[in-house]
Amino acid sequence: MKELIFIPALLLSLFASAQKELKYCGQVEKTEALFDRFPGLQDDAQHCDQILDNYTTEFALGDEFGQRDQLYIIPVVFHIIHDGGEENISDEQVIDAMEVLNRDFRMLNEDIINVTEEFQNITADIEIEFRLAQKDPFGNCTKGITRTQSPLTYDGEEDMKELIQWPRNKYMNVWVCAYAGGAAGYTFRPSSVNNNFMAAQDGIVLLHNYTGSIGTSSISRSRTLTHEVGHWINLNHTWGPTNDPGVDANCAFDDSVGDTPNTIGWTSCNLAGESCGSLDNVQNYMEYSYCSRMFTQGQRTRMRASTTSNIAQRNQLWQASNLNNTGTSSLDPLLCEADFSANKLVTCVGEEITFLDQSFNGIVEWSWNFGDGNTVSGDDPAIHKNPIHIYSEPGIYTISLTAGNGEDQVSAEKVGFIRVISDAELEAPFNEGFENDFPANTWFIENPSEDLSFEVNTNAAYSGEKSIRIRNSSITEEGLIDALVSSSYDFSNYESVTISYRWAYANKLNETDDRLRIMISTNCGSSWILKKLHRGLTTLPTAPATNLQFTPSGPDQWAYNEVVIEIADQLTSGFMVRFEWEARGGNNIYLDDINISATEIVSISEMLSPTGNDIRLYPNPVNQNATLETYLNSSTKAGFTITDLSGKTILEIPEQSYQAGPLQINMDFGQLSSGMYLLNWNGKDGRASLRFVVE
Repeated sequence: MKELIFIPALLLSLFASAQKELKYCGQVEKTEALFDRFPGLQDDAQHCDQILDNYTTEFALGDEFGQRDQLYIIPVVFHIIHDGGEENISDEQVIDAMEVLNRDFRMLNEDIINVTEEFQNITADIEIEFRLAQKDPFGNCTKGITRTQSPLTYDGEEDMKELIQWPRNKYMNVWVCAYAGGAAGYTFRPSSVNNNFMAAQDGIVLLHNYTGSIGTSSISRSRTLTHEVGHWINLNHTWGPTNDPGVDANCAFDDSVGDTPNTIGWTSCNLAGESCGSLDNVQNYMEYSYCSRMFTQGQRTRMRASTTSNIAQRNQLWQASNLNNTGTSSLDPLLCEADFSANKLVTCVGEEITFLDQSFNGIVEWSWNFGDGNTVSGDDPAIHKNPIHIYSEPGIYTISLTAGNGEDQVSAEKVGFIRVISDAELEAPFNEGFENDFPANTWFIENPSEDLSFEVNTNAAYSGEKSIRIRNSSITEEGLIDALVSSSYDFSNYESVTISYRWAYANKLNETDDRLRIMISTNCGSSWILKKLHRGLTTLPTAPATNLQFTPSGPDQWAYNEVVIEIADQLTSGFMVRFEWEARGGNNIYLDDINISATEIVSISEMLSPTGNDIRLYPNPVNQNATLETYLNSSTKAGFTITDLSGKTILEIPEQSYQAGPLQINMDFGQLSSGMYLLNWNGKDGRASLRFVVE
């Protein structure tokens, strides 16, 4: 695969340029580029074209093939390649794109009545139908939609296709992405990809905003897929095998279809256009006029002939055995698997959890058991498909779902799926070096998979003998996410919280862009606030890049960071911390010494002056010496401790008596190393803390 470095500013510039110069179709340019890369392929393609032309002529002569009026069904899979942006289109947008495609190919479009009178008698129902697969290549249930997160969505070329492709003799592959080589879409005609080594190129690439008529797309852009499928089953543009409509020289070319008049090609909807001596079929789907609404009888013959030919294995797609294997032999949804997820796996008592039905296919009724004695059943999607539940007691709960299509049912159960905790399960200061049992009740792992999950590691640690790591080096699928989530804290009476941690990471030699996010929740995991992002291209690496499995060799290959939260609205009784890892092809990541400390809001008004300047230290930052200043309303005894942000005591000043009135104490911090500390006043009448920095 190509080694790609994506620079956001450069991408934005490229996208702006690409949108400005966007072509409707990139089939011709992509084919020419393919021929340039593979010498001899053009000769093979021309040979296959001749075979297809001869076959089409024979096919058109009569019904000796016994298939002239047969409905051909083509299984389809949509691969959504996204980077977490709007290109990650919804299932509904994919389904809409399929509806538009089938409507156009079956001549069920309402605007067919607006075809000009001269071409009304040759409009054609192609009698080819496209169905989203309901079984994947391994026989597992599917919606016919896959999702892969990768920056290659901005590439739209061969490397992107190699991320995921199902066998082209079983499925028509459609890739939806953010960039399609400067075009709204492109594909290859069968002759160009007939050789087995070209099978990985076979399929259709679409811009997300030219897919269907809803979501990120629109009605005016919705027929791009119709146009590209025409190419995919052997149609040229109406003006011939170029991508230059409007050129007078196009009159000398033909699209190999007898009933489409020669034309120079149109980028506007001039229904009276006569560019080559006769009325042009401007409303043809293989035009660029943006008012297309028909195929011709001749195009029908050419596409149906290609569908029954063995060129590029098109004739294997509609066979009964393949329709059974892909779950497309019937229009009825195939009920084959119950499945569900939730918007969060850890929550607090009294917080809402939304359960999400992901069952396959045609589900119309649901029965949920939430594991706490509560159930809900019914057939109203607004209520029963994705129900909301609130747990009143802490615990670990097993969830089950039975889903049905009105006749049959399938069930799924997930043991210990939801963990419900109380507010303020933990107290600060909290220190985690992963030396004890992990994960314990203090931590939870979300989105674990067989390939990607936090685990205890004894090969490397900053302190002690253990850390946790993700063996990211062997992960090939980009976009997988795993998260380490803390239990809850009550920080509602604190003025600040500091989260410190150490990590070790090395890039691979091609400068991959993995992500480590440090996030907090103020509402027991219902939503998350990003506080720090470490990226593989910038702030994440702590050691030299290597393609070997990375293990930090010593303390110098670990980095340290602190996240300080001082916003009052973010210091709540449902405070949680999340370390989120996103795999993007890089090397291993290690975490150690996670410490969470807090500065408490303590009222000492009976002891100190109510002026608002209760206690202060200056200068701050401190070089060596500093002065503690306050005002005592009454005589008292007090001592001091100095702690680091994890709560570890660094220095202790014994208790002594102080008289009422102004108080100044000179303090020597020369024995402290550079860093951030807490100075704690511990008096018999109250306590106070303040943060200071030693430089």
